[in-house]
Amino acid sequence: MPIPYLHQELFELSPSIKVKIREVDDVGPVLIIDNFYAYPNDIALMLEQSWVPAFHMNGVSRNFKDYYDCRLHNLPQSNTHPRYNESQSLLFDLINTKLKFEVVEKEYDYTFNLFKWINAPASNDIQFYPHKDSENHIASVIYLNENEELNHGTAFYKQVDALPNEEAVDIRVNIYEHTVPSDVIEAKFNRCIVYPSWYWHGAYVDDHEQFVDNWRYNQVYFMKLRPTQSKVKI
Repeated sequence: MPIPYLHQELFELSPSIKVKIREVDDVGPVLIIDNFYAYPNDIALMLEQSWVPAFHMNGVSRNFKDYYDCRLHNLPQSNTHPRYNESQSLLFDLINTKLKFEVVEKEYDYTFNLFKWINAPASNDIQFYPHKDSENHIASVIYLNENEELNHGTAFYKQVDALPNEEAVDIRVNIYEHTVPSDVIEAKFNRCIVYPSWYWHGAYVDDHEQFVDNWRYNQVYFMKLRPTQSKVKI
């Protein structure tokens, strides 16, 4: 049965956010915002009840064979409520004041990544495909798994060498054979992290077996830098 909701209520900001900067060795600063949403449990419930389409699907992809890698888009709607887009407005401000970048201030899609294993890797040497998303965007991830016993996060890398295949073919990479790891920002329920999307990064899971019966839920943003700041490197 459909569940109606008001966007500004479901995605309302928490009144008790906590902001800090974490310096990732040989990579750069990452902005961490804890207690991001006021009602993250309801957002997680929406994801649990959703049908989600495949992401990175082609004739040779291991998606839907060894894992489910899915992406769900919640498109902007016409709404004049004064708090309609307050979470993105907060990010615009913090990107400017904390990371010293200016992004194009428009409404971005509310996009969600959902992932679980069919055949989990036996070793955590195997991790998710290290990549850069763009030279002219600021990226953001909001972790939405309520179960705090699931150990995962976002890995950052000092160096990435030639990778064995395309991400759209297989997301699995032995990071100790192809990268120089730097650090992992640990996931916490309702934590938001923000970083330049040209950092080498990828999802990280400490125990892959945990995500055979559980889905990994994240919200993601890619906010475009103003033209004068595109392709800037920290």
